[in-house]
Amino acid sequence: MATKVLNEGEAAQEVFNYKTGDYFGELALLRDAPRAANIIAKTDLTCCYLDRQSFKRLLGPLEDLLQRNFSQY
Repeated sequence: MATKVLNEGEAAQEVFNYKTGDYFGELALLRDAPRAANIIAKTDLTCCYLDRQSFKRLLGPLEDLLQRNFSQY
């Protein structure tokens, strides 16, 4: 699940539940900014990660597509 502080001074609230195959953190990589939410695993899982340089190299022209779809995230 993803949690996020929606109002300063309040506790973080659950904002999204992930399912198998979902991904997270792409906005931080695209914007070269800190992540906006925390991810908390409710069960055991396997997680892969990429640094920004690898993300940009692997995405290539798809980065523009993700940039256009910011509003959907």
